[in-house]
Amino acid sequence: MISPATHQAKARPGFTLIELLVVIAIIAILIGLLLPAVQKVREAASRSKCSNNIKQIVLASHMYQDTYQKLPAGWVTSSPAGASAPSPGWSWATLILPYIEQGPLYTQIAPDTTGLVSGASVTALTQTKIATYRCPSDTVPDLNTQFQSFASNNYVCNREVLGPGRVDASNTPNALSVQTITDGSSNTILFGERDWVKNVAAVWVRSSSSSCSYEGRPGYGINPRQANNVQWTTGNNERLAYSSNHTGGAQFGMGDGRVIFISSSIDADPSDLHSNFPACMVYPTVECNGAGLTSNYTLQKLQHTSDGLTLTLP
Repeated sequence: MISPATHQAKARPGFTLIELLVVIAIIAILIGLLLPAVQKVREAASRSKCSNNIKQIVLASHMYQDTYQKLPAGWVTSSPAGASAPSPGWSWATLILPYIEQGPLYTQIAPDTTGLVSGASVTALTQTKIATYRCPSDTVPDLNTQFQSFASNNYVCNREVLGPGRVDASNTPNALSVQTITDGSSNTILFGERDWVKNVAAVWVRSSSSSCSYEGRPGYGINPRQANNVQWTTGNNERLAYSSNHTGGAQFGMGDGRVIFISSSIDADPSDLHSNFPACMVYPTVECNGAGLTSNYTLQKLQHTSDGLTLTLP
């Protein structure tokens, strides 16, 4: 008689501890190999979205010019008495809201008649997050605590083109037009990036605490850093520099609508720290063009509008 035990199948042994450790190690190695590739794809997508944001901003500025015959002022310093014009304090990013599909927000703010600080209702509106003004690669908080807790913005204007200016009684800004950029709009920066970690970003209204809140200047180069990447603070003019979280440089919108990437290693004139822009304060007899600085540095050539030092870009 055959014992029942002889009919029982042999039990299959499980994985040994060593085998499990080997499998885990292989999985860890695969993840380590794939993670950089995933991060590169993610950054490429973020950089592409950022580039599109800048392009939309440049195009919006062109549409503003189509309406008012001039590009928007970097920020409105004053308006003639009784004029229907953007009130002092509003920046370029507020003025072009109707042209980036933010017409309802512009209407609610009513910058034609409303001052920058006009009660809780306006303050709440200035804290509206606008996707077009945010670079996906940056970690800036929704409210920029460096600039009165207005909504954050990762893009700033070139002071040489969109400097501080007035607005006349017909709502026409005292600023340059693309056509008056004698060095060529295709070789002149209109807008560039500003990140949070190094340079405290910006806001889409004009903070009364600093011109860093809306404009960029050429003398500080691109991506200036403190030791250990400590954030620049109030009193550090390096906050006026262009910067980004993209590796190796930052993106810029040119006057002809192109978006280009400029390396952090670009040469910049450290003596050109406060782009001369006195003409914007003299209305209406003088155009808002630069003071004709002649420094032979690449970043200055790309920012100055009529210094005669043109630069051919690919």
